[in-house]
Amino acid sequence: MMELTEALVANLQEKAHVPSVPLAGMIRAAKNDAVDFAQFIIQDGYLDRDTAGELLASQLNRTYVNLSKTLFQDEMVSLLTGEIAQRYRAIPLYHLGDAVTVAMVAPNDPQVVAALENLLMKPISPVFCFKDEIDSAIKVNYQSAQHVDELATSFDLKVFQAGELSDAALAKLIDSKPLVELGDSIILLALKERASDIHIEPKRNEVVVRFRIDGDLVDRLFLPKEMALPLTSRYKISSGLDITERRKPQDGRLSFVLPMKTLDLRVSSLPVMHGEKVVMRILGSLYTSAILNLDKLDFSPEVLRPFKTILKYQQGILFVTGPTGSGKSTTLYAALNFINTRDINIVTIEDPVEYDVPTLNQVMVNDKAGRGFKEVLRSVLRQDPDAILVGEIRDTETARIAAQAALTGHLVLATLHTNDAIQATTRLLEMGVERFIVAPSIIGVLGQRLVKRLCEHCKTEHRPDPEELRQYFYWREGAELPVFYTGSGCEHCGGSGYAGRVGIHEFLKVTPQIRDAILRDSNYDEILGIAVRQGFHNLRYDGFKKALRGLTSLEEVIRATASLEDY
Repeated sequence: MMELTEALVANLQEKAHVPSVPLAGMIRAAKNDAVDFAQFIIQDGYLDRDTAGELLASQLNRTYVNLSKTLFQDEMVSLLTGEIAQRYRAIPLYHLGDAVTVAMVAPNDPQVVAALENLLMKPISPVFCFKDEIDSAIKVNYQSAQHVDELATSFDLKVFQAGELSDAALAKLIDSKPLVELGDSIILLALKERASDIHIEPKRNEVVVRFRIDGDLVDRLFLPKEMALPLTSRYKISSGLDITERRKPQDGRLSFVLPMKTLDLRVSSLPVMHGEKVVMRILGSLYTSAILNLDKLDFSPEVLRPFKTILKYQQGILFVTGPTGSGKSTTLYAALNFINTRDINIVTIEDPVEYDVPTLNQVMVNDKAGRGFKEVLRSVLRQDPDAILVGEIRDTETARIAAQAALTGHLVLATLHTNDAIQATTRLLEMGVERFIVAPSIIGVLGQRLVKRLCEHCKTEHRPDPEELRQYFYWREGAELPVFYTGSGCEHCGGSGYAGRVGIHEFLKVTPQIRDAILRDSNYDEILGIAVRQGFHNLRYDGFKKALRGLTSLEEVIRATASLEDY
């Protein structure tokens, strides 16, 4: 246990600015444990994990490792069994030089260090990590497709015949420990592989489990066809759905509890030819902190500067546009963090709430309970808000209330489904909001997409053919070819050449000239022309710049922006 000293409390307090009353309560609850004290500060939203972890690690003369930003080499993880890793609260990360870097709760415990070196038969380089991070990492990283297969084949498949399995027998089966473990293991494997969605697809001869990873669906598991009904029913009952209703689509939500945090999954069931298909969207991320930072989201400076400027306005609507899964919620929460201080009241209205942030007032809509976006938004306006996040503007009335709120001294942040930033200027008009309300209320629009990020381990330089470049760039014959990059594929990225995703953006600041154009009922091309003359650049432009920086490939930018009109 790391002792909680007055000096350490002072160091953490200097960064966190915790008021005296909650501070005293945290000190008492921590019972002289510095790590527990730091976690109370993190949980209450006063400090992010990186800052707290670095402060604690400095007391130990060690380094703090954020597990969301580090590399787990499977061959290193496998050097310890899950049981031993849990016993020592330690997990191997990667091999560097002669030593294995190991994340530990107690990196300065000589007995634990010696035991791990004997087990690994290599010298170790201990780094500090929080207990809940280690426990979650162990639970996730010791999952494998082989383990899931072993669980699936351990069942007596004869009792799973759909025609012979009564509803009562099914209800008993889906609460059995083996089936619960199988269902959880599939989710844990998806978390290990950083999937955004899990698809359970009954086919004629098997059940196919697919993960959406970096935007692509990948076949990951093939289970016996007899598993279809029990497995889909397990997920349905966990998300509050009716397991006896198999002829109609249903939507629900389940909570998946891990030591570090509870993850929410949005669940959808759909009757298909050979049973019910279940799709689960993983909301948020296991490791992502709720305190997101705009400066760490790979914005280009020419987009980030005006975006931050607009966020400092005290009234108006700021839209973030893009398709489902384009990172809009992440951007909006980073924007809220940028403006969030103790002297303002921020309320979010979402469906669902994707990040739990203690310092915000967060409301989840519930249409069935009569608590839709427009109803909640009306109530929120009576709660003396300074800034309001509206998860999605879906109907005319919500759009009109949000626009009027923006004109009466509130900063409103909202998402809108349009192809690009320019279209957002007229979308509210199409929804039926009056022109004299729309024009003065919109202050800016951020459009974004996600593209695949090149793997840092196999990224290599690439000079495209001049004929290819002429399709997208003004090209002078004889000029030196610019350097782009491509991924050759390696063990770290599964041979794809990509690992993770990065955003590409366009930002439209709504100037007086653009407001006048909206009032004059100008069309898309006219508004675009004004914006371009004022320095607006589109998504593809930003994507090409990031390709030149080596964050993504030229081919990936072209693919992601192919459906957008060139300008």
